[in-house]
Amino acid sequence: MPEARGFRAVVAVLAWLGLAFLIFPVVFTGVVAFGGSIFIEFPPQSLSLRWFENIGRINRIWDATITSLYIGLITAALATAMGAAAALALVRSPLPGKAMLTSLLLSPIALPIVAIGIALIQFFILLGMAFTWWSLVIGHLVLVIAYPVRTVAAALTLSNPSLEEAGASLGASPWQVFRTVTLPQMAPGLVSGFLFAFLISFDNYPISVFLVRGELTTLPIELFNYISQNLDPTPAAFSSAYVAVVALLILLAERRWRIISLSIPR
Repeated sequence: MPEARGFRAVVAVLAWLGLAFLIFPVVFTGVVAFGGSIFIEFPPQSLSLRWFENIGRINRIWDATITSLYIGLITAALATAMGAAAALALVRSPLPGKAMLTSLLLSPIALPIVAIGIALIQFFILLGMAFTWWSLVIGHLVLVIAYPVRTVAAALTLSNPSLEEAGASLGASPWQVFRTVTLPQMAPGLVSGFLFAFLISFDNYPISVFLVRGELTTLPIELFNYISQNLDPTPAAFSSAYVAVVALLILLAERRWRIISLSIPR
């Protein structure tokens, strides 16, 4: 029908416009990163790799990167383990108040991050453990645990529980059923949840700015300090390199575990 074709055309145009709106900042940053001028130019009048070389000259950039990597990996591992256990209980067990527990676990996504940061620093000062590695890990954990819960719960919801029942009926122990049946079905959710948690922790600024001081610093903090004092394209070069690494990680995870394909209806 003409009306249906017209509606699909309008939806397609709006979808492409939305996609272009999302992609343009990435393209803009990538183009600026290769500019030769000491100021941000678009389009650049000349091309250069000097700003990628200049990344290493940002104050304490390597120490901050190592700290962010450690914090991100520890946070992601803890969040994935805890989130997987919570998701398994929420999906497979008849818990009372399941909706309330789910809302509680997912609430950090909806709450203002600055409000969470202020509450966390007051809490850690009260406990006498503010501005430490573990306060930073706990703060990031509060923020990112919702993502593994959501991804693992989605993977379990899409899985077939009758396979677990079949394994148990054939004499497998609960641990064998979990290891050989449940865990493989959870794998896409575990991997995507870990990636979400790590990436959000690694480049988090609003929480970290309340929880770092002195020698304890993270990559987003040092990058923001550089941006506030310099106007050259070095941050654009770093962002382009970061986007490339993240895209590669997602591509490898998709090829190995199909974390995107499994979430798309066929």
